[in-house]
Amino acid sequence: MCAYGGSVPASRACVLRARRTVSWRPTGSAVREGPSVIAKHPGGAFLAFFYVVSWILFLPALLGTLGFGLIPVEIPAQPSILLLSLIALAGGAFLITRIADGKDAVRDLRRRYFTWRTGPQWYLLALFGAPLLLLVGAAVVQGPATLSAFAAKLPQFLPTYLINLVLIAVLISIWEETGWMAFLTARWQKRFGPVFASLMVAPLFGLGHIPLLFISGGITDSGRLAPSEVPEYVFYLLLLFSVPVRLIVTWIFNSTGGSLPVVALAHASLDTTASAAILTGFYPDVDGRLLYFGLAIVAIAVLLITRGRLGYHEAIPGAQRVAIPVPAPVPLS
Repeated sequence: MCAYGGSVPASRACVLRARRTVSWRPTGSAVREGPSVIAKHPGGAFLAFFYVVSWILFLPALLGTLGFGLIPVEIPAQPSILLLSLIALAGGAFLITRIADGKDAVRDLRRRYFTWRTGPQWYLLALFGAPLLLLVGAAVVQGPATLSAFAAKLPQFLPTYLINLVLIAVLISIWEETGWMAFLTARWQKRFGPVFASLMVAPLFGLGHIPLLFISGGITDSGRLAPSEVPEYVFYLLLLFSVPVRLIVTWIFNSTGGSLPVVALAHASLDTTASAAILTGFYPDVDGRLLYFGLAIVAIAVLLITRGRLGYHEAIPGAQRVAIPVPAPVPLS
């Protein structure tokens, strides 16, 4: 207790003690309470990270002679695609998961890489679904002679196709699907359901491929797209190709217990089947766009067969009716 009117030294001692007992607390904007912006909006944070990093990675190829030719150096897009899958997609997924959900969620996401145990039918579908779909579509549109021509090249097709598929799956697809499927779609389907989550991810997935349209050998192995072809491929990327692919990938992911290896094989199978090495070597007279229409038919069939659940076993938001409580009747006296 400090008494006023005492000696000067005593008064100074009281002031010093008072200063030591006063604690300063910031007010207003200086106080940050609750979760961070990333924790509140992990999906948006992931997309912002992905698009910024992806454009930075694609910038050298876009500026080189294979792109807009602003610098006299030939820079292919393939290294950018590999780094994008590792850093922007897989790296972004783990980074945002760690910030938003903590270490346990990171461990759960990492466990997806080791989810191998599932039915053999899913491996067969992932490995051979795309080339068979293209072959059936070609036979329907161009006649059964396509089947006999393909059968004659089957011994050469299998090793070429499988080697390319495994390389793409290990180097690119599994890291790509870490972001698009295991992080973003898996998160959004808990909130919006599997169909709406897939439909929302589809154009975002396609948008990430837009820079490749302006790089020679980026979107097609045959070379640079003509300006008149760009709108057509934008339509494929944002709608005709992306929507069926995201629906089918979500179905495979949910039906295999969240297996990233199976999803990566399915994704790599599509990329391999649509590549120039496979199309020109083993489907020489087949229009590769038949694969897009075949995927659309398969996606519609999957939606109908699964009744929109796409293998998702949790309660779908908005699928249940809201129970309205009814008051008990009041007995008449």
